[in-house]
Amino acid sequence: MNKEITVKNLIANKLDSGVSEYVFDGEKILDNEITLLVDKNENINILFINLNDGFSAHLIFEENVNVNLSIFLKNNDKSVKFDAKLAQNSYVNAYCADFSNGKNNSEFIFNLNSKNAKCDWHLASLSSSNDSKNISVSINHNFPNTTASVDNYGVCKGNSKLTFSGTSFIAKGSHGSKTRQNAKIMVFDLASDACAKPILKIDENDVEASHAAVVGKINDEHMFYLTSRGISFNDARSLITLGSLKPILKGFLNEIYQQEISNLIEGKL
Repeated sequence: MNKEITVKNLIANKLDSGVSEYVFDGEKILDNEITLLVDKNENINILFINLNDGFSAHLIFEENVNVNLSIFLKNNDKSVKFDAKLAQNSYVNAYCADFSNGKNNSEFIFNLNSKNAKCDWHLASLSSSNDSKNISVSINHNFPNTTASVDNYGVCKGNSKLTFSGTSFIAKGSHGSKTRQNAKIMVFDLASDACAKPILKIDENDVEASHAAVVGKINDEHMFYLTSRGISFNDARSLITLGSLKPILKGFLNEIYQQEISNLIEGKL
């Protein structure tokens, strides 16, 4: 059953910084499919935690909203789906920390449906042991003068698999739109299987569109620089990896979750 709620139905936590954060806690709101409405002119922070496997969220952002959206995936077999609709002058700055275990086939779709709608997406994911993860992030530019960026960073180790996919689509007539994709996966072990496959689908000429994808082992020059200064091989590898994954912490305003994410990263390395 799809439950419709507004942010005012969620728990509001007052953080030490004085900022209010609305929390969707899957352990307290048991519906596995929701529609969440953010009213016009809101300037808010939303956190999704403790999501059930198979959770689905339909997000509606009305005019002139400014949202910091944080999604924390942990524990076992977390496959979730988010789709969002952004109205005129709405901005969503989204952060996803994926440190779940097992199988993950998650999908995130953002529809920019009116002028000056904007979305910036940031993902940090770590697969280890026998994890198998496929994370898809897609942006649909359905109106002129919309803007989006996608930054996916991952680490793949052990016998695990990690795939980043998704399409940035600029529809016919959506002139003046800008879209960018960036994907980078560091591979630790010979048995690791990693793939980054960003796709651009452009049906309009007057646009800016780019993508980049890198999959490979840790940079040898960086490793040499650190080890030549007395840092062990394992510690050097961990430092470089932390430098790629820990920037996701800035999207999580609650220090409790910042520390938990940090501990998960360090524990898996």
